[in-house]
Parts: sequence; structure tokens; C-alpha cells
Amino acid sequence: MSGAEVVGIISGVIAIIDATAKIYNAANDASGLPQAFRDVATRLPLVHETLQTVSRHLNTSNRDGDSCRAINPILQRCENRAMQLEKMFRDVIPQADASRMERYLLAARSLGKGATVESLMKGLLEDTQLLTSSRVMELATEASIATLIRRAIEEVSAIPSSLPDGIYLSAARETERDSLLKDLKWTDPTIDKLRIERTKGGLYEASSSWILSHPSYQKWQDGETKLLWIKGGAGKGKTMLLVAITKHLRSQTRLDYPGASSSLSFFFCQNTDDRLNNAAAVLKGLIYLLLVQDVSLVSYLKSDCDRMGKDIFDDTNNNANAFDALSNVFKQMVQHSQMETLYLAVDALDECEDGLPDLLNLVRETALQENRLKWILTSRNRVDIDENLALENPGAKLSLEVNAEAVVQAIETYIIHKVTEVSSLRDSPVQRTIIQQKLLEKAEGTFLWVDLVLRSICGVLAEDAVRRIDETPPALPLLYDWMMGGISKSASNYRDTCLAVLSVATLAYRPLHILELRTIAGLRYETADLERIVDMCGSFLTLVDNHVYPIHQSAKDYLVSDIAVDKIFPSGKHAVQRSIVDRSIAAMEKTLRRDVYQLVHPGALTRNMEARLPTPDPLLGRDTPRHIAGSKKSIRIGDSIKAFFHLHFLHWLEALSLLGVISNGILSLARLRIIVEARADALMDLVEDAYRFILLNRWLIEQAPLQTYISALLFTPVDSIIRRMFAKEEPAWVLLKPVVEKIWSRCLQTFEGHSDSVRSVAFSPDGSRIASGSADHTIRIWDAKSGKEVRKLKGHSSSVGSVAFSPDGSRIASGSADHTIRIWDAKSGKEVWKLEGHGGVNSVTFSPDGSQIASGLADRTIRIWDVKSGKEVRKLEGHSGWVYSVAFSPDGSRITSGSADCTICIWDVKSGKEVRKLEGHSVGVESVAFSPDGSRITSGSADCTIRIWDAKSGKEVWKFEGHSGWVYSVAFSPDGSRIASGSADRTIRIWDVKSGKEVWKLEGHNVWVYSIAFSPDGSRIASGSADHTIRIWDTKSGKEVQKLEGHSDWVNLVTFSPDGSRITSGSADHTIRIWDAKSGKEVRKLEGYNSWVDLVAFSPDSSQFAFGSTDLTICIWDAKSGKEVRKLKGHNGWVKSVTFSPDGSQLASGSADRTIRIWDVKSGKEVWKLEGHKGSVDLVVFSPDGSRIAFRSADYTICIWDAKLGKEVWKLEGHSDSVNSVTFSPDGSRIASGSADRTIRIWDAKSGKEVRSVNMDGIPNDLRFEDSGDSGLWLRTSAGSIKLAGGRSSSHDGCNITGDTFHMIKPNDQLTSNTETPFSKKGPRWDLSSDGSWVTWRGQESIWLPPDFRPGISDVSRDGSAIVIGCPAGRVVVLRMSMDVSFP
Repeated sequence: MSGAEVVGIISGVIAIIDATAKIYNAANDASGLPQAFRDVATRLPLVHETLQTVSRHLNTSNRDGDSCRAINPILQRCENRAMQLEKMFRDVIPQADASRMERYLLAARSLGKGATVESLMKGLLEDTQLLTSSRVMELATEASIATLIRRAIEEVSAIPSSLPDGIYLSAARETERDSLLKDLKWTDPTIDKLRIERTKGGLYEASSSWILSHPSYQKWQDGETKLLWIKGGAGKGKTMLLVAITKHLRSQTRLDYPGASSSLSFFFCQNTDDRLNNAAAVLKGLIYLLLVQDVSLVSYLKSDCDRMGKDIFDDTNNNANAFDALSNVFKQMVQHSQMETLYLAVDALDECEDGLPDLLNLVRETALQENRLKWILTSRNRVDIDENLALENPGAKLSLEVNAEAVVQAIETYIIHKVTEVSSLRDSPVQRTIIQQKLLEKAEGTFLWVDLVLRSICGVLAEDAVRRIDETPPALPLLYDWMMGGISKSASNYRDTCLAVLSVATLAYRPLHILELRTIAGLRYETADLERIVDMCGSFLTLVDNHVYPIHQSAKDYLVSDIAVDKIFPSGKHAVQRSIVDRSIAAMEKTLRRDVYQLVHPGALTRNMEARLPTPDPLLGRDTPRHIAGSKKSIRIGDSIKAFFHLHFLHWLEALSLLGVISNGILSLARLRIIVEARADALMDLVEDAYRFILLNRWLIEQAPLQTYISALLFTPVDSIIRRMFAKEEPAWVLLKPVVEKIWSRCLQTFEGHSDSVRSVAFSPDGSRIASGSADHTIRIWDAKSGKEVRKLKGHSSSVGSVAFSPDGSRIASGSADHTIRIWDAKSGKEVWKLEGHGGVNSVTFSPDGSQIASGLADRTIRIWDVKSGKEVRKLEGHSGWVYSVAFSPDGSRITSGSADCTICIWDVKSGKEVRKLEGHSVGVESVAFSPDGSRITSGSADCTIRIWDAKSGKEVWKFEGHSGWVYSVAFSPDGSRIASGSADRTIRIWDVKSGKEVWKLEGHNVWVYSIAFSPDGSRIASGSADHTIRIWDTKSGKEVQKLEGHSDWVNLVTFSPDGSRITSGSADHTIRIWDAKSGKEVRKLEGYNSWVDLVAFSPDSSQFAFGSTDLTICIWDAKSGKEVRKLKGHNGWVKSVTFSPDGSQLASGSADRTIRIWDVKSGKEVWKLEGHKGSVDLVVFSPDGSRIAFRSADYTICIWDAKLGKEVWKLEGHSDSVNSVTFSPDGSRIASGSADRTIRIWDAKSGKEVRSVNMDGIPNDLRFEDSGDSGLWLRTSAGSIKLAGGRSSSHDGCNITGDTFHMIKPNDQLTSNTETPFSKKGPRWDLSSDGSWVTWRGQESIWLPPDFRPGISDVSRDGSAIVIGCPAGRVVVLRMSMDVSFP
């Protein structure tokens, strides 16, 4: 860098400094600017002069390149700061208004943390000081300049910060707020207000300003009145009054003035728009504007959103908790707001159709509690609103009828203004005056009447206008009737079209898009013509943003009144409802198709895509069931529904999934079920089957839409109507499909979400929700109809063993092993109380009146707590073991408890004394329950029995036997006629109380059933299990489901024969079964064993298989005949591993007796006995040539023995935890081992040296080498796959395997089409995901496995085309897929 270049940079900096000074000097005033701007501007000349001095020196001295490069960084920094300072001055100063400070905030944030004008000036001064120092420039600077610079730096350093602390934190919060609101998809109420203003003709301030000087309003704004209700009849101008009020307040609050100490939030309800006609929508709008003005409040919304998910605030999916969740956030925001005053305005409360009482209660509650809040509301004169608000102060009600004089004056002002805008009257002052007078006389204080009449005379001649007004009747109802008569009697060709448009718009449950209106009304007009037709209906309808709205709520009220029905519904409303249904279905049929997004890959997940469907309203038919309900259930509509289901039911489910509204589909089908339930015909059966289909597959379809055609069909019962109907949609590439039930089971739904055992379930008193407690430390609340998770409650630090709803459903109690009981608000999810001071909590229950909670504890006591205070009321002692279960009697006077001491105790609640002790169980009592009438107690025990006791006498009445495992839970049905029990045998059984007989056995859970609960109406049972799921069962169905063939207990092993033709499975039911791998059918069942069978090995030629057992023997069987060939005896402990040598002549076995034995297969004689091991031998493998045996040892080592000599060759040391898997490479030169220390180690088989160690994210199991042709040699493990050598051109000897680089693919990686995979040619292409929930193709999720079909153990055929799955419940599943599959 030369001196000239340095001078050029300095000149540029000087120019920037001069420009900055000009900006400041050009400003007329400095109002709204921080003092720091003036302080900085006064020091700009000093920087200018100093830089000029440096520049002159450089021009007169010869600087070498090194010295110029030395000062370049200082100059670059100086230039950057100068540019930032100039930009800040340019962005902030020119416009002199109150928003200068706001612009400064934005400018500072855009430049980053620390970018204030004073900090930038300080930096400039420090840079110039460096430039003038002798060490840098060797410049003999005048002492005066040096002193001035030093003093200026000191002075600038002392300037108070020009920006408040935390503005950068505030900026981060603004980003967080904006992102959250965008994610929630809430709309800005100001946009809705503007649209409503346009719909109503816009604000004319002169006709509304009277409200601002009204005493009641002034007392509200500036006085002690905290709640003002403006009420009046239809069309009286209430909305425009509130528009005027919000406009007036806006300029005084943070909506317009960031420095204000007050905020304004408002919401305008509209009955005809689903987004604006409910209490939840009101709160969303108010919260939205609160956040816009005070970003510090975002934490209250975000914390609930993070904890419970954004869906908790979604009211569109029939979420009953949305309002309560929003209410909780709203109350926290107004409580913690930094504002001195919060103005809250809500218009048209009478148009809030859903949740109005709750909203009014919230208004009244917050108005009483928060002095800073100022509520202003408008509505029609409604008694229910008056009663709910309960306003004692007369000044809090402003009636427009009482203030008729002010309203009339306002209307007169409005009329004068509006008439002057009529073009045909501008040149007719006399006629204009006459019309103004006539309008005023007839208006009767109604703005809407004036608007509608002026619309009707727009464009007519002055004389005709007078005549038309004379003909027009006064009052809105008469006006509507007159206008309807005009349309009905019209000779226009568009008369029928207008009536059709009116009929459809009137019955629609939301504003229709104009194109949607065209479809549903059956019209063929172009958009422009259609807009003109809507305009012809202008007395009743208006078009805003391409959506058709009723002109006013009163217009819609008229159109559905008895007066108008015959005119627009000549064939009855049901006929129009019928046509809406038909045309909606036709519209869906045109759009819906398979893979509408062209995703192609069956495992594509919704979370990775954005909605791309056209306007979805007609496509989803969300209102169709409501229209069907109004159509008198005609046969023709039934035929239309059947035809639609036959063609498009699965397409419809796919569309619901893509748009994230699958719950809407469930609710629609639930409504449709109710409509058709009286019809004992094919339509009812079809709707019922479709309902079961969506319930069964809800979670799956919601996550992966294309699985609708794959997993959902494959695992649905064979005789399902939907499955048979869409048989052609089933994937052709699944060659062998899983064997499933023929008919629907009693399991209606399976809820997934918990990551550990579900220990407790409970229905809410109204049956709408289910609470579950889990070993994953959480409580989850579910919508009982749709199965959607509504809320997740976090707080416990250990397993949650018990949950219970309070009798009124407002509270949930949970007991945990963390020694606490927590009480939660069921609506908001907030923790109310935390009860401590005792041992682990096994059971909690509310008293019938909800005032108390009883808990059964690990400290052998029962404690009673007061719900309001959270204090312990009483401690009941007497058990000698853990108390597992407690229950109140229906009258609340007694408590029964079940304990590990094998007894049931009955206690008096008031005295705390033991009343009676029931004895009979031989092992601990896990569960107790009172009958609904309190006369009986039922108990479930670890002795596998259920007993019924007389609560008065204590005598045993019944003993139910049938379970083969501990009975963890018992419950009476609501009518007391049935008892349900859940057991460790994985079943739920229903018993008849009178006869003592088992009525039903419900099977489906894979492992223990910990908890059961009846729904309040007794029609359903919820169960929670160690398989992490909650299942909902139908108790009404009388159909018995045929049990599929298979094992009757846990499947411990499954394996393919080497030739892939056979599969063997071993089970805890003491049997081995042989299956045909092509058909999936059971070929042979081998019985007669007294122990579990958990290991099987095939001979290399697949002709024989051997298995070891806990009876200390090894049996060799002929695979074809199923006959036992030989039994090998010699081990003194459980045989834990068997394997054939590569040539099939020998068999090696490892045992718990710490020996390995090598047997001659033909003779059955023991060849070698390898001893000296430190622990049990449960993993033995032969090398490919049979010369070596490798096995793992209890001391974390791998031992290598010579199979011919019976001597130890090597001991491989290096792992720091147990070794899980060992395998030889194809050429025998390498050994790979996987360990619980999360490493894979590769060893040289000849030298015993470690050649590579690979750290894994998970614990690697099931190691095997695979040659994948062009893709090279890979080591495949459960924790990922590792590439060890190149493709066909590379040798697979040791030097390749020991390379320094490798490529690893984790089990759940989603591979793209161009990603190199380990199985691209020869190796297995079909496999299971690491969690067992998906069948994968080249690592990509392709077939989802329902919980019942997930593996306890599995195997993949050698050619990679088939998978066998052994399920914990005994099911053996075989899937075979084509190898000619091409997914992207």
C-alpha cells in the first residue's frame, strides 16, 4: 500500500465526517433527539482537523509500503465508524417529529450491539489519537491537538448512554415475538378492523366524535370507571363509535407513540367469520396487540407455547382448552405489563357465538383485579350480557336509545355528509335538502338504514331519488322485507341467480370466497360478472377482499327469519343444504388425488413441507356434515357420500394431513356418524368403518400423508370396508403383506407421545379429556375424541405413578416417585400446589366434593390433604408395607387402601381410624376401588386375582381368576355392573359383577397394563401400558376378534435360514415355530420344552438348526421334517450361545457354566471344552474358514481361540464396558467389536492389534461386515454404518480397512437419491429404523409400523428383501418387499 492510497482513504473519511456535520446543521431543530447527538456533532470539526493534519503530513513525507500497511487497519476501522455514524445521523435527524427516538432505536439495532452515537465518536477519536501518535506516524503533533483529542475522549466517555439498557435484549425479544406470532398464524386485529370499516362504509369522524365528549366516556378514559358498555339496537353505529374511540386512543398509546405509558388492544367480532366470532379469537387479538406494544410480555406466551405446544391455543380443532390457555396468558400479561394504563376494546360482543359467558367472566374478573385495566365493550341490548357483566355503576352503561338525541344529531351530520357524495344530487341543492330531511325523518336513529337507502338511490336521477325514499319503509325489518320484495319481483334475468347467491351465503357457516360461492351456488359467471351479481344483492351482502359477507348481522337475521324463508328458500332450507353438499363433494372430487403435492417418497413427513393446496375450504368439506344435518338426510346425499368415499376418502385424508387439520376430519366423521346412525344400511357401515380407519391411523397420517396408502392400508383389518375399497392402492412393491386381524378390534385408538411406561390414566368428569402419567416424568392431557395431545405438564423429577381429575374437572393431581404430589390447573396447565414431606407417591385420588386429596405412599402411610391450602389434614397409619392404591367412597366418608402387606384397609375420613381390615390376597394389593353405590370394594393383586368385598361386613363376595400376571389396576364401570382389570399378562379383562364371569378379554398392548379407567358414560376404557402407549377400547361392541396364529407369549428370537426359505422363532411360551418365508405361514410348531427358547442357529446349508435352552441342553433338528436329530448334553449351566462352523461339521456353544464346547455335529460328541473364562459365555462366532473362534468375556475383552487345537491365541483388550457384538470380516483378516462404551474397534486377527477405534453416538449392536459391490465394504451396526473400503476396484485387505478416513451413516439419516449408501447394489436394502418404528429402504423411512407390530427382536434376510419381526405380544410378522423400488 502506498502513501497516496492512505491519503485517499483519509480523504474519504473526511468527506464522510463533513457529510455528517451537514446533516446535523441542516436540521431545523433537535426535538426528540438525545443530547448525545449534539455532543457528538460539536466534536466532528476536531476529527476533521486532525485527519487533515495527518493527510498533510503524508503528502510531505516519503512513507514506505510497510509503514503504510501498518496504519491501514486503523484507517479502515476509522472509515467504518465514520460511515456508521453518518448513516445513523442520516436515518434519524432529517424528519423532526416524535418518532426520532424510535428511528434511532432501529438504526442502532441494525448496526449491532454497542452502536450508539457516543460510542462511535469515542472510537473515531481513539483512532485519530493513534494516527497522530509518534509510534504510528512519527508525527510531531501540536500539543494543543493532542490535548484536545485526549480531553474529547474523556468527555465523550462521560456522556450518559443515549439508549436505554436492554435495547438489544429487546431486539432479540422482538425477533422472538415476530417469529412466534408467525408460527402461531395469528392475524393482526388492525387488519380486520380496516376490513370491517370498509364493509360498513368507512368512518366519518364528525358523526362519531360526540362519544368522546360524553360524560360516561370521559369518566371511563380519565376517571374511575374501569368498564364501559356501549349498547344499542342493530344499525345504531356502535362499531363506528368504537372505531372513533380506538382512533382517538391510538395516538395516546404505544400503537402510535413508542414513548407512551399506556397501550391499546382492540378486537372487532363478526358473527359471519369463524376467525372472529369466538372468545378464543378475541383473546388472540388482544394478546397480539399487547405484544406489539410491549415485547417484554412475549415470555408469557412463549413459555406456555414451549411447554404445551402451539396447538394448545388452536381453537379450530375443537380444542376445548384453547380459551383457558389463552386466558391464562392474557391474565399474566396484563398483570406484568409495564404500562400505567391498558385500554381494552371489544366490539359486537353479541356476535361472539362461542365462549361469550367465559369471555364476560374474564372481563369482569380482570376489571375488578387490575386497576390499570380499562375495558370498553359494545353490543346489542342483550339481557345475558347485562347479567354476566353485573355492572353496579349506572355510569358504566351507555345506552344509545337513552342517548337518542345525540344519536339523531350524529345521524343528521352523517346524512348531510353522505348525501353530498351522491353524484346525481350535486347540482340539485333543493332536492338534496329534501332528501336529507326525508332520510332524517325515516332513519329512526339507525345508521344502517341510511346506508342501505343511499345505496339504493346511488346513480338515479334526483327526482327518482325523492320518490324512492318516499316508497322506502322506515325501520330495518320493514326495509329488508321491501328490498327482498324488489329482488323477488324483479323481471331481470339475474333474479334467480341473486336468490341462489343469497340462499347459499345465508346458510354458509363462514364468509365464502367469491370463487367458492360460484362453485357451491352452481354458477358459471366470470369473476367480474359474479361481483356485479353480489352487488345486486347489496342490500344484504357485501364483497370485501374477494369474500362475501352479510352487510350486517341484522341482515343475516332477517334472511333466516320466517318472513324471508319462503322467498329465498322456496323448496325449503334442506334443499339448499342438499345442493351445497352435492356441489362441495363435486368440488373436492375435481381437486383431490393421490400425492397431490408430488412428494413421491412414502416416508415424506409433514413437518418438512409447506401447504401448497389451492384454497382448501371446499376441498376439505369441513362444514359438509353440518350441511348434511340440515338436508333431511336424503337418499341422494347418501349416494353422493358413498360415491365420494369410494373414490376419494384416502385422498381426503391425505389433504387433511398436508394442511395439518386431521383432527377436523375426525370431528367431521364423528358428526357424520351421528347423522347416519339411525340408518341400518351400507352408508352407516361405511361411515363407521371410515371413522375407525381414521382413529386407528390418525397419528401416522398426520405425520406422513402418503402412509395413508401404505401402512394405513397394510395394517388395517382385512375385512375393513375402506381397505377392500382401496385394495388397488396398496403398494405393489410389498410382495408379502403382514397378517392382520379380519375385523376391527375393540381398540379404538392408540395415543403415542410418552417416551416411557404409562403408569396411570384418568378420564375427565365430562369424558372429553384423558390425563396420563408416565415414567418419563410428564403428565399429558389428550383430547378423548380426536386423540390429539392437548398439553404436556412438566415438573416432576421422577416417574409419575398416579393421576386423577378433580370432580369438577378443574384440577389434576399427580403423584410421583420424586416424593411430591402436584396439583395442576387443568385448563392452563399451571402448577397450583406442590405437596412435600413424605415418601414416594404411589396413588392419589380426590374426594367426591373435590376439597381433599388422599395419597398412598411408600412410607406405609395414607395422607389426606386440603386442596385449597395445600396443607396436610390427616395421616393414616397402620399398613406394614407400601401403600399402592387409595380410593374414596362415593359419599367421601371412607377411604380404602391396598398395600404391599397383602391387606386392604377401610378408614374413617373424619377420625382417621381404621374401620376394617380385609385379608385374603396372598401377595401385595396393587389396586382398590369402591363401587358407585359404595357397597362393594374391588381389589387387584400380584397374586393374579381380582376380589370383590362387601364394604360393610368385609367379607369376600367374589374371587375372579384368569389373569396370568399381576393385576395392576381395577375399576368399576359407572353403573357398577362391570369390573375392568389390567394385568402384567398384557390384557384387560371385563368381568360381570353379578355372575363373576369374564365377559371380554381385550388384547393389544405389548407389555404390562399398568392402569385402566372407564369413561364417565361407560362406553370406553382407557389403558396405560409399559409399551409407552394409551389405548382407548370400545366396551359396547359385541364382536369377538379372532386371535391370529402365533406365539402366546413374548417372542425372544427370530432368524432367517441362510437360504432365506425358512424362519424360526422362539418364545417364552416354550415353543419353537417354523415359518415359510415366502408365504409367511406357520409350517411347524415344536413343543414340549420346559423353558424359554431364546437362541437358534441354522446350519450353513439350512438343512438343520440348533437351539440352546435353559434346560442346559442343545437340540439339533431337521429343518424339513421338524424332527429332533440329536440332543447334546454336557453343559452345567444355561446354554446362551450356539453357532455352526462355516462347513456345518461342528457346532460351538457358550454357557453360563463359563465354558465353550465344540461338538461334532454328526456324532454329537464333544470335541473340545474351552475353560478358564471369568464369566458366562453368551456370544461365540467362527471365523470364515472355521479355524478360529471369537467370544466376548465378562472382563470387557474379546478372546480368540484356535478351533482345532482348543488353545487361546489372543486376548483383545481396549473396551471400557461390556462387549455387545463381535464379527469377522469376510476374508477373516479383521475382527470388529461393538461395546457399551459406544465404540467400535477393529482388530487385526493375526496379530491381535487394534487397528481402528470409532466413536459412535449410540451403543453399537449386531455388527456385520457387508460387501456392497460398487459401494465397497461396509461395517453395519445398529448405531450406524461405516464405510471401510472402496468399490469393486478396491481390494478388501487390511490396508484398506485401516485407512484414516471413513464415512458413517446413522440409522435415522434421511438419504437423498444422490447420497452414497452402503447397500446400493448387493447388500440389504430393506431394514428397520433404530427405534423399530419404520421399515426403511436404503436408510429412508418407507413403511411405518404400528405399536402392535414393532419388534422385540428382528432379522433381515440375506438378500435384503424380507424382514421378520418378533413382537413382545407373541406375533411373528413377515414382510417381503421388491428389490426393484425407486424412491427419490
